Amino acid sequence: MSQQIVSAITDGVLEIALNRPEKKNAVTTEMYRSLAGLLADAGNNDNVAAVLIRGQDGVFSAGNDIEDFLTSPPVSPDAPTWQFFEALMQLDKPIVAAVDGLAVGIGATMLLHCDFVYATPRASFMLPFTKLGITPEGASTVLLPLLMGRQRAAKLLLLGRRVEAHELHLAGMVTEVVAESELLAMAKAVAAEFSVLPLDIVRKTKRLMRDGLELLVSQQYAAEKESLRETVQGDAAKQAFEQFAKTRK
Repeated sequence: MSQQIVSAITDGVLEIALNRPEKKNAVTTEMYRSLAGLLADAGNNDNVAAVLIRGQDGVFSAGNDIEDFLTSPPVSPDAPTWQFFEALMQLDKPIVAAVDGLAVGIGATMLLHCDFVYATPRASFMLPFTKLGITPEGASTVLLPLLMGRQRAAKLLLLGRRVEAHELHLAGMVTEVVAESELLAMAKAVAAEFSVLPLDIVRKTKRLMRDGLELLVSQQYAAEKESLRETVQGDAAKQAFEQFAKTRK
């Protein structure tokens, strides 16, 4: 288990913390592998009623670690990136996210598969896929238009603009905007509510909610997966990532 992912089960809630603050919780291949394993285990553990995913104070996740991404792009169908997404999509227990600060790329698209997203006023969300010369992932190209409408989704997906928490609350992607000092307590309290509800009924209800969109989501997820595998190896992506690396240096 990666030390950059910290987890614990308390009162029926599996809390997963992205623990790489020095890199703004940018996600590596090893972190994806750890996250996928934790989510799969949560589905099989009767002591887990809900899952809470959080970052650190001031940052949720800056998305993929670019250097790691260039070294190990998700070109294989069973790459850890896809293992994580599929474990997230298949989990039939409630998932609560606590978002403070930046949520970029996969740090934002993963939230589309959470049942509750609590964010602070300083949280901001960005999907810079087109700027990086690649196409989106995680069924975001169907879930975002369904959730907030085509035009609002285009602002995120086509232009890659940064969007603040209050705007996404109005659009329906963020459950509630809460003060920084209240964020974690709020998310934990909501996750803990499921420990006293009949687990089997909660799981069946979540499966019914998910299955109504499953055909659309699964088809689009597969199409995005193939498109990303192609574009990440293309010239536009290579140029964008090389420029990004030069800028960082």
